[in-house]
Amino acid sequence: MPKGLTIGRSDDVRERIEKRTTILELLDTNGSVEITRQRIVAGRHFNLYADDEWSGFEFLYLVSGTMMLEDDEGGEIPINPGDFIRHNGLSEKVYFRVETDVEMLMVCTPPSFHLIREDMQEMIAMAQAVEEKDPTTDGHCSRLGRLAILIGERLGLTGEELISLSYGAFLHDVGKVRVPDVVLNKTTKLTDREREEMQKHPDYGADMLSERDYLGGAADIVRAHHERWDGKGYPRGLRGTDIPIGARVVAVVDTYDAIVSARPYKKALAKDEALRELERNAGTQFDPGVVRAFLEVVRNSEDGKAGADVS
Repeated sequence: MPKGLTIGRSDDVRERIEKRTTILELLDTNGSVEITRQRIVAGRHFNLYADDEWSGFEFLYLVSGTMMLEDDEGGEIPINPGDFIRHNGLSEKVYFRVETDVEMLMVCTPPSFHLIREDMQEMIAMAQAVEEKDPTTDGHCSRLGRLAILIGERLGLTGEELISLSYGAFLHDVGKVRVPDVVLNKTTKLTDREREEMQKHPDYGADMLSERDYLGGAADIVRAHHERWDGKGYPRGLRGTDIPIGARVVAVVDTYDAIVSARPYKKALAKDEALRELERNAGTQFDPGVVRAFLEVVRNSEDGKAGADVS
């Protein structure tokens, strides 16, 4: 081996963090420079931070897959394999949508891998804590995240709205970790006091997320995801468009997934029955426009025009 030369193989990774939709690997460091490989599955959204939030130089090279950059005028610019992006300070955040599974290389200074790793680990830990506390929710958070993004896109949400929606859907039930097990896992009818405690979980969850700046938008969604279009929900009794749009989306996909999933206290119902239930409650429990968008996504999936997993 020539002196001064290092060969790194494809499986040579210093550190690795993974969740269902993203894999982040630290390949190498040289002084203050880090080289990171990231893989993101189709349908996800991510952003690059503005200069006042991130001062490091960034260079991104797309190895495989396709993603779209949202431009200033509401259009999209395709980024294909072999294309690269570099910046040394952005005036505002820029947003990307992953069209097909992507793999990209990123060069950063100052080091950033540990910051991204800590955020990912924190989100994974919160979601796992909910699933361990309430085993009936296994996989529920990830399913909601996928469906919520499809509905949000159908409704014309973009940028930060979709990223907050993704986080909010994934972590919508995180407040349940503060609900006593005897209440959370009860299979018979709750007493008034137990129901009151259960209905605190949106506030518990929002308070937990509000402690992290990057989850502020998700906190608003979590706090309101049990509000109803007719104002009869909780914890604030919000009505109509006073409910954040992300929370209105999560309310629909959460109910759908709960209906088609088996629980200790009920059997899973067929997809058609779940869709009829959503339609019956459009305009009372649910935002009619969100229900309409959900049904359109389901129909497109059944026609083979979209990749929605609504089974």
